[in-house]
Amino acid sequence: MGNLIVTGITFGVFMTEALIHYNMGQATAKGEFKLRMPPAQELAKIAAVTATFSVVTGLLVKALPKSVQSQI
Repeated sequence: MGNLIVTGITFGVFMTEALIHYNMGQATAKGEFKLRMPPAQELAKIAAVTATFSVVTGLLVKALPKSVQSQI
């Protein structure tokens, strides 16, 4: 259960960061910063990459020795 929580929290944080970066790129292209949601296909790509790295993070945390996990 702990691994799922780590993966979910990581996804939420990374997805927020990815959307901010997306909007920073849009601001550069359009000349003004405005929070926008990307088109559905672009959002799906961003979510897929974010989910992949979130799962990898969860697996790496789970692979840590138990003595290190208890200190986190």
